[in-house]
Amino acid sequence: MNHKFGKRLLAGGLAVLAVLAARGGSRAVRAAAEAAETPPTLVIDAGHGGFDGGAIGATGTTEQDINLSIAQRVQALAGFFGVRTAMTRDSSEALDYNAGRSVRENKVTDIKAREMIVADTINPVFLSIHLNKFTDPQYHGAQVFYSPNHADSKTLAELLQNDLIAGADPENHRQAKQAEKTIYLMKKLNCPAVIVECGFLSNPAEEKLLAQEEYHKKLAVCIVSGYLHYQNGA
Repeated sequence: MNHKFGKRLLAGGLAVLAVLAARGGSRAVRAAAEAAETPPTLVIDAGHGGFDGGAIGATGTTEQDINLSIAQRVQALAGFFGVRTAMTRDSSEALDYNAGRSVRENKVTDIKAREMIVADTINPVFLSIHLNKFTDPQYHGAQVFYSPNHADSKTLAELLQNDLIAGADPENHRQAKQAEKTIYLMKKLNCPAVIVECGFLSNPAEEKLLAQEEYHKKLAVCIVSGYLHYQNGA
């Protein structure tokens, strides 16, 4: 492991411990250290990729790259705490892409490939990372959406939402919300499943933040902290 990256990972781990201690005291910290021998696998999904870049901010900030950056930091930090993880996408490319297919066909095969990764994972918890965009630039703040197919999805979403507000944006008054039925993976997956919309690229101030790697680290700390609270029943 790169020495500089190792130091950053340790710093991130200490930050998560600080959030855990603030939210649940020493009991939550002990629980994180005493995680079950074979815990669930956190399947971290970086939304979009390749031909499907997702939302684009006014200054050209691209969603797919930020999603991947945050997802990679979540995986590294979760691993620091002994969480089993899997990534649906670990490069800039889409899944199961074929240049001979139409955009629509490639979107279908991409989403089906993500579904298959979850299906092939024992005891999965699915966490998809995205960015938001809206016609009105005033809206800002991370928001977590949950699948209606598993009772734990709402619990996980609420814990993630709480830690994203506490750790990244205290002025964010959004609440966790059930995902729309049109979102394929939220409709199909039967495991605990959430989508974390990490902010609005349509908000100029938030787009500027989302373009910064330091903010990606802060978001990753909040996400991992929320997941550890979920994992340990806090």
